[in-house]
Amino acid sequence: MQDILAFINTYDSFIITTHTGPDADGIGAEIILYLLLKDLKKQVHVLNADSIPGRFLFLDPDRIIERWDNNRHFHLPEQGGLFIVDTSDEFNLGCMLDEALPHAQGVYIIDHHEQSPFTHLDGFIDVTAASTTQILIDLVIAAGLSVTKKIAIPAYAGLIYDTGSFIYSKTTAKTFETALLLVKSGAVPHEIYRDLFESNNLSVLLLQKRVLSSLEIVGNGSVAIQVMTKRDLEETGAVYEDAEHFINIPLQIKEIEVSILIKQTLEGLVRCSLRSKGKVNVSLLAQQFGGGGHKMAAGFKSNLGLEETRAKVIQQVLTALGMA
Repeated sequence: MQDILAFINTYDSFIITTHTGPDADGIGAEIILYLLLKDLKKQVHVLNADSIPGRFLFLDPDRIIERWDNNRHFHLPEQGGLFIVDTSDEFNLGCMLDEALPHAQGVYIIDHHEQSPFTHLDGFIDVTAASTTQILIDLVIAAGLSVTKKIAIPAYAGLIYDTGSFIYSKTTAKTFETALLLVKSGAVPHEIYRDLFESNNLSVLLLQKRVLSSLEIVGNGSVAIQVMTKRDLEETGAVYEDAEHFINIPLQIKEIEVSILIKQTLEGLVRCSLRSKGKVNVSLLAQQFGGGGHKMAAGFKSNLGLEETRAKVIQQVLTALGMA
């Protein structure tokens, strides 16, 4: 914490950014860090490559977070410090890799994913932390600032989002201690859960029906693969982010050890999500494709088509399970 505070004290102005396709933990971390830096009288811009998905807009009622726009942000002065949150390298930042990184005098990562082998940037990565927002609550306390309701809501959202509502393996006593503090500070659990998980459009249910119909089981019943195509999005009216939790459905089955979800965006880009019950370190698998994440939850972007990505990922998973 003191190292992060020393970095903050080095500069008067900052940009904060997170990974493409920002989620509740990345967004929550950005908001907490923004409020902390403003309390410390710093100039701050929160800029992402992608807009906040609609389901997470409730986390940013003051519209602190902006999407990078060359026509609006070209006039920004050379920034002192750049904070990258909720991703362990700079290669998942989209356009912010070129727009922000070259102009920063100093760059600092704050994250809880496994260290990426592809980055040489400095930072604080705590792989035991349940979420990046949990780390930032410790930073708020270390800075001698109060955990206000404005901080508690996005922090709690990031915490339950990245722990699967306190069921994933990184859920510890520390997780619940942080959650207790956040509830005491104004976070209302049932309201945040409702806004995160019970406020979807009907299009999400229709998309889930189509994606689940693609389900295939391989590896003697131990590996599940689902595929979401561009056409699925077009015909259901859903958006790419709506499919995020579909990957967890096969893990409800006792025999399934690894779940794979290969997704295509409306632009035709292919991404792959991986989940494991522990026998396979999917972060190491994702790193082979230029991605990363946690031991039991990871992903990557693919330059290959849907079918070739599917074939290569299945081969790597079966090899990791000793079946190929």
